[in-house]
Amino acid sequence: MDKIWKPLELVKVTAGYLAEKRIPNPRLDAELLLLEILGLKRRVDLYAGFEREISGKELASFRELIRRRAAREPVSRILARREFMGITFRVTPDVLSPRPETELLVEAAIEAASPARPPAEKTPGEDWYGDQAALPDELVSLLDAYAGDIDDAEALDPDLPAGPSPAAGPPLGPATAKKKAGKRLSAKPGLRLLDLGTGGGCIAVALAASLPGAMVVAIDASAKALAVAKRNAAEAGVAKRIDFRRGDWFGGCRKGEVFDAILANPPYLVEGDPDIWPEVSRHDPPAALYAGRDGLDCYRRIIPDSPNWLAADGRIFFEVGAGQAAAVGRLLENAGYRAVSTIRDYGGTERVVTGTAPAAL
Repeated sequence: MDKIWKPLELVKVTAGYLAEKRIPNPRLDAELLLLEILGLKRRVDLYAGFEREISGKELASFRELIRRRAAREPVSRILARREFMGITFRVTPDVLSPRPETELLVEAAIEAASPARPPAEKTPGEDWYGDQAALPDELVSLLDAYAGDIDDAEALDPDLPAGPSPAAGPPLGPATAKKKAGKRLSAKPGLRLLDLGTGGGCIAVALAASLPGAMVVAIDASAKALAVAKRNAAEAGVAKRIDFRRGDWFGGCRKGEVFDAILANPPYLVEGDPDIWPEVSRHDPPAALYAGRDGLDCYRRIIPDSPNWLAADGRIFFEVGAGQAAAVGRLLENAGYRAVSTIRDYGGTERVVTGTAPAAL
């Protein structure tokens, strides 16, 4: 007689198998893939249904997904979707899978565009699986017994460490953006933002969703990527406030227009880097990853022309790879940018470089 599996036991055994395969965040991956097979949306539902029996068909489907994950296919590719800033984005082979560190880039621009406000506080009892005080004692005990590593899984990226390369540092902690999902922040009327190299549109869509007074121009050289981005914008309900254009960096801009902020998460991996994880090298589009022998080619192309497209006192925001912040900062200073500074991610890596537009002559 075949063994009858229940969710928590299956998660535990599967997490051990993935750990043996050196898969990052094995328990979280097992949970996410089992949720997909069972048609559940929240991890708490998985634990609440601990007595449910897994059917033979469900088990076979789950095993196929685990086989793919063990072969280093990212969860976001398996599910064809990924959450970013509290919004679900479609992911296809034509676009980079959204990364949690890019949320820091978006948050920095939102903070610059929004009035000062007190930091968000964590609601007592808030956790990935909800308020424990509101759960039955039996379920709390099960969470304690089966989810002992649940805190280790709190990195929002179930596929990768904090960047496209292990050299980028450890995973980010719980993203502040998740706490703010659904909140709308005020912005001055007529705020204009530019997202260079939009890919699947996660930056542009998150900006439009968080700043309802803003208009966003999103540019990408790939027509296929723009098609994905447009669909993501439509599904998020912000398509009317994003102007998607095809072009090579500022080649998509129009004469005379200026922006209050420019954001870019350009390719920044070093070509031929042997330490890039298979989840990245095998599944993300190369054009979105690599930027020459030192990873800085795109910054060298973008920065010199960028002051021509910024309003007075406008800001530029770049995501950068580990160890690149100083070099990108120097490029900005050499172009006349003022108040150049960096922002560290939760792993301590300098992840965002920003500066204020050069003073008018």
